[in-house]
Amino acid sequence: MSVQIQMSKGSVRYAFKESKKNLEEHKQQESLIYLYFSYGAERLKYSVGYKSCFANWDFKKQRIKNISSLINKDKVNQDLKHFEDSILSRYQKLYMDYGDGVTNEMIKKELDIIVRKKHLVESDKEIVLSFIDVCNKFIDDKGTSIAPVTKRVYKQAITILEKYEKKKQISLSFEAIDMPFYNSFKAFLEKENYSLNTIGKHIKTIKSFMNYAFVEGYTASVKHQSRDFKVEKEITTEIYLSDAEIKVLHNKDLSKTPVLEHARDVFLIGCYTGQRVSDYNSLSKDDIVTKGEIQYFKFVQQKNRKRGRVVMCPITKEIREIMDKRYGGVPPPSIPEQHINEHIKTIGLDLQWTESIKCEQTKGGKLVTEMIPKYKLLKSHTARRSFCTNMYLRKMPIFDIMLFSGHTTEKEFYRYIRIKEEERAQHIVDSGYFNV
Repeated sequence: MSVQIQMSKGSVRYAFKESKKNLEEHKQQESLIYLYFSYGAERLKYSVGYKSCFANWDFKKQRIKNISSLINKDKVNQDLKHFEDSILSRYQKLYMDYGDGVTNEMIKKELDIIVRKKHLVESDKEIVLSFIDVCNKFIDDKGTSIAPVTKRVYKQAITILEKYEKKKQISLSFEAIDMPFYNSFKAFLEKENYSLNTIGKHIKTIKSFMNYAFVEGYTASVKHQSRDFKVEKEITTEIYLSDAEIKVLHNKDLSKTPVLEHARDVFLIGCYTGQRVSDYNSLSKDDIVTKGEIQYFKFVQQKNRKRGRVVMCPITKEIREIMDKRYGGVPPPSIPEQHINEHIKTIGLDLQWTESIKCEQTKGGKLVTEMIPKYKLLKSHTARRSFCTNMYLRKMPIFDIMLFSGHTTEKEFYRYIRIKEEERAQHIVDSGYFNV
C-alpha cells in the first residue's frame, strides 16, 4: 500500500493591532495591519506596514473593501495577497530543508525579505528604506563573512555616494541607479580626480549593492545590469622585487631601527609565501604544522574563507632565519598595513632604489604620465607580486604558483604578475616549446 507523506502547512490571517471591539467603536480610527503566521503549535505576528480602519476593512475576506474613494485599495490588496502567497511558499521550502526545526527567526527573516521591499514600520510610523539604508544593511548582513579590506571598500563607496547626494542635493532611490546616474556619477568622480580603477571599483560595489537589493526584494530595477553600466579598469604600473633585491633587503642591517626591522621582516614573509597582506601579516605559531621533516604555515586564506581554501606554505630557510633570529621561532607579530607601506618605502630609499619608473594611469578622465622613483612604488602588495613573478621566472608551473597565491584562473594570474614582454617570451622559449 502506497502512502503519501504530507507536507506541513502554515496558515496566514490578517488582523489589526488594535482590538476589533475598540475599532468598532471608532470606525475611522486607523490601526496597523498584522500578518499572523501559524505553523504547527507556533505562531508569529508581523507588521506588514499598512494601516486601515474598521469602516474600510472586510473582516471576512481580510482585505480592504472595494470602496471607490480608496484610490490605492487594489495595490494594498495585491500586496497582502503577495505577502500571504510568498510566505506560504517559502515556509514549504523551509520545512523541506529543516522539518520541525523551522523557527520564528527563520520565518521572520523570510518575511523581512518579502515585506521590507515595501516598507518597515517602527513606532507606528512608516519608514521607507532608502538606497543608502539598504547599502548599509548589505554590509551588516555580510557580517564576518567578508574580509575587513572588502568591508572597507564597501564603506568607502557609501561615503562617496553620500558625498554625491550632497553635491547634487538629491536622495538616491533604487530606480535612480540607471545610465544617467552612471554617467553623472562617473563625471563627478573624475572631477574629484579619482583614477579610472578607483571609479571602476566604486561602480562594481554599486552593482553589488543593487544585486543585493534586487535579490532581497527591495527593488525590481535591473537598470544597473545594462551592458553600458560597466566596470572600467586598466592595467597600471606595478613593480616587483627580483630575487637579488629581496636578498639585499633580507641582509640589510636594521637592528638600530626596530620599527623598520619589524616591517621589513613581515614584508619578507610575504615575499617568501606569496600571500596577501591580510594573511602573511597575521600568521602565528598556531599556523605552524610539521609534515615529515618539513614545517609549513597551514591556514585558510581570508579572501577565500567562504570556500574554506586551506593553504600550506613551506617555511623556507629564509623564513626560519627571520623567526629564529628575532621572534623566538614564531612569525613576526602583526602590524598595521599602513606601517608596512610607510616603512618599506623608507627602507627602499635607504637602499637607493631610486630608479625612475614610467607610470601611466587615467586620472580625472585624462591619461597621466609620471616618472616615479622605484622605492615610492613599494607597498605591502609588492611582496605577493614579487613571489608570483619570481616563481614564474624560475619556471615553476603556473598551476603550482596559483596553489599558493590564490588566483583562480591563468588569465587572472597573467594580469597580476609584472614582467616585461621580452622576459615572458624568453620564459616560453626556455620552456622548450620552440626548436631553437
